[in-house]
Amino acid sequence: MNENLEIEYKMLVSEQEFNQLRDQVGVDRVLIQTNVYYDCTPSSTLKQIAMRIRDVQGKHVFTMKIPQAEGVREIEMELPENSPEAFQHPEIRTLFQSLGLTLPVYVCGAMTTHRHLRIYPCGELCMDHSLINGRSDYEIEFEVTGDPQVGKAFFLNLLEQAGLTYQENKRSKYARCVLDQ
Repeated sequence: MNENLEIEYKMLVSEQEFNQLRDQVGVDRVLIQTNVYYDCTPSSTLKQIAMRIRDVQGKHVFTMKIPQAEGVREIEMELPENSPEAFQHPEIRTLFQSLGLTLPVYVCGAMTTHRHLRIYPCGELCMDHSLINGRSDYEIEFEVTGDPQVGKAFFLNLLEQAGLTYQENKRSKYARCVLDQ
């Protein structure tokens, strides 16, 4: 399992604002990814934990996100399939035990995202058009790879150049897909 501290700045935007920024900065590549969200009983959301398996480029990547004082503890590993049975993997079972979570899990939501990605030295700009429960959703995320303050300043400058003002979005894709139904 891989583990890292994810620091990102994100905001929801209109389709017009999304296109404006994408056209201005350009795109290195576009990925189509499907997130299948899982939960257990009692709910992992009671502990503010989000779980998913993301299908992207023929891979199935399990991710668990746990909020921290700053950022999100992100635990990931590749799995052979995207299904509730995949959670029987020994490392995931051990992780569940350590967090006081129980198996089995069940599917609680799914979404497809067209991620327009632009890579910079201090982070990745992810311009996401997602289809969530029959509606479109546009989000801009900047995932910092170095100093959080340098990354934030860079992101704010990108937005300013595109005529956009940063308005922090605290609702994750998980929350918008699963909790906002």
